Amino acid sequence: MHGTGRQDFLIRALQHGKPISILIEGNCMHPLLVHGQRTSVYPPDEIKEGDVVLVRDQVNRFLAHRILSVENDCVITSGDRNHISDTPFHRCDILGKVDIPEDQQMDQSALNSMYPSSELKVVVHPDSLGITTSKALSQAFAVDIVIEENPVSLLLSLQEKGWTSVAIHAGAREHISDLPQITGKMVVFVGYDVGREADAPNGIIGLSDASFVARTAIKYWDNLNAEVSVAAIIGFHMRRTTLCHG
Repeated sequence: MHGTGRQDFLIRALQHGKPISILIEGNCMHPLLVHGQRTSVYPPDEIKEGDVVLVRDQVNRFLAHRILSVENDCVITSGDRNHISDTPFHRCDILGKVDIPEDQQMDQSALNSMYPSSELKVVVHPDSLGITTSKALSQAFAVDIVIEENPVSLLLSLQEKGWTSVAIHAGAREHISDLPQITGKMVVFVGYDVGREADAPNGIIGLSDASFVARTAIKYWDNLNAEVSVAAIIGFHMRRTTLCHG
């Protein structure tokens, strides 16, 4: 955006209720905002899904990105051309609202068309994730998290009802980010063994039972604890279909 001193000055101006002018760098909001364009940012009032806002991320970058969802005080944003969403922000981290001409603003139906929705359920083995942690994650991200010792019958039952299933396994060839965009209902199983054949009595998911098998760790056979895996699953579930890494 600008140098550090200039940035701090602009942030203070917003905090005192004054609009500021910023210079856009990058094309992740193209064609709405393009590299080299100057635009205005106003102090935030009420924010909602679809608004383009200015935030500062954990590595001190300033992002002018669109709000994808607001759950309580948790705000999820992304550039319109980004492949994944940003790390969740707290509502108080919103610095300002970017001025978008009325004829360029998206209504909710257009936003839904750009970002297809998908219902997510996560099923976790009780030895992998405690009830307290599962409830905290569920409430924070408004995702249904189920603790289940034996997943096989539940997996088959949900697939019969039209759910797409994903089994998480550390040795899977595909990373969860490589999976195709899944719309509709998706259930992800964490903390279970995956074998060539299903073994229902021992809670082993067969390779042919799940729609996909994927890993959440970046490297093969790197084991992540269930809490990290569930957080990664929720994050990648919020990814969008347009492909740009600007």
